[in-house]
Amino acid sequence: ELALHNLYDGVPMAAVRQSLVLAARTLIEREPDYSKVAARLLLRGLRLEVLGDELDHADMATRYAEAFPKLIKRGVEAELLDPRLKEYDLDKLAAALTADRDLQFDYLGLQTLYDRYFLHVEERRIELPQTFFMRVAMGLALNEIDREDRAIAFYHLLSSFDFMSSTPTLFNSGTRHPQLSSCYLTTVEDDLDGIYQAVKENALLQKYAGGLGNDWTPVRSLGARIKGTNGKSQGVIPFLKVVNDTALAVNQGGKRKGAVCAYLESWHLDLEEFLELRKNTGDDRRRTHDMNTANWIPDLFMKRVVEGGEWTLFSPSTCPDLHDKFGKDFEEAYQRYEARTRSGEIKLFKTVQAKDLWRKMLSMLFETGHPWITFKDACNVRSPQQHVGVVHSSNLCTEITLNTGPNEIAVCNLGSVNLAHHLKDGAIDQAKLKKTVATAMRMLDNVIDINYYAVKKARDSNLKHRPVGLGIMGFQDALH
Repeated sequence: ELALHNLYDGVPMAAVRQSLVLAARTLIEREPDYSKVAARLLLRGLRLEVLGDELDHADMATRYAEAFPKLIKRGVEAELLDPRLKEYDLDKLAAALTADRDLQFDYLGLQTLYDRYFLHVEERRIELPQTFFMRVAMGLALNEIDREDRAIAFYHLLSSFDFMSSTPTLFNSGTRHPQLSSCYLTTVEDDLDGIYQAVKENALLQKYAGGLGNDWTPVRSLGARIKGTNGKSQGVIPFLKVVNDTALAVNQGGKRKGAVCAYLESWHLDLEEFLELRKNTGDDRRRTHDMNTANWIPDLFMKRVVEGGEWTLFSPSTCPDLHDKFGKDFEEAYQRYEARTRSGEIKLFKTVQAKDLWRKMLSMLFETGHPWITFKDACNVRSPQQHVGVVHSSNLCTEITLNTGPNEIAVCNLGSVNLAHHLKDGAIDQAKLKKTVATAMRMLDNVIDINYYAVKKARDSNLKHRPVGLGIMGFQDALH
């Protein structure tokens, strides 16, 4: 009945199919099982688009096996897929495709894959759910010796939803630009060359769907001297506007808008204005409505809040070593700089009540959701990589803490185990979980070697440290 409202004489069949999907979608609120109905209707339309026939599910086991080699070759011919994918035993991989897994999808999951993930030639999709998962698996197994067997193992893990790779891996695995990493962390240097190099690196990394965390602490504050021109600096804020607009302009290859977070240590003289970047009032030229911000807070600040003490804001050009110090070393150096403000040696600074600043941080967090509260010393004191550098920021989603510097862009490669799929008799199925983790970790480690690095500093860092992040999802479902 709902679908009939949208029909008219001479209506094209594509519109009829869409109308059925939309009608089922509107009923999901009344009965959640309509999500599966909408997904099945969408699936029929997808099969017609990709294979040229409107097929029943019973036909799919044979049609998947027939179509898979052709679809891979078509992707290579369209210069979307890596030509090495044709070197696989495509018939062996085709035989492993499990058509029944198409039925696992609910509407939102399948619609998202259709809109963003499936490869297309002039808007006509050339991937179905199972060929998509196999293409991702093949891309991750390219360097394996027994690559067909590895690809099949990777495929089963992905297509069963026991484990899911990150969005960049799903977007780009097996393509000509396999940018498979999730997060990039950069440190911005304190000169015009360094600042615009960081903006360029952001653009290159965002192009293929990487999320970014930028450490802006080294950049001198408003009012600091510029030696070359004998003028005064505009500080960090105007450059963050450029970063914000770059994220909008370079929108991950047209798939979703770029995502970036700027980090600033809480002793930086521009901090108070940094807190207001996401406000909807004030001078719009000093606002960043489309990017994220985060406070990088040393423990000493929290001690001052508890004690009801004062807190001094500095320009990094006055105290450049604070950026690389943490823990006890930071506290001692910071107090030495404070003493130099009292003696008149340092003239560019500001003293505030720590409690007032903390209150402002929390007020802004409540009002705008930003800047996020992240803790410098907790990340560094507990870091297992203290011997190779300092953690200067987290990433876009605040779960990764890796060291960065002038010659290193930290990279993290992510995936997620679906805990809800690892239950047996009301407890975690340890044997299945062990197998999943072993295969998933091999996939993540392969990402590092196969990855397309838009920037040399990212490649050097990733091959040196080989960081991977294996997370979990479905935790709440598992508890339930």
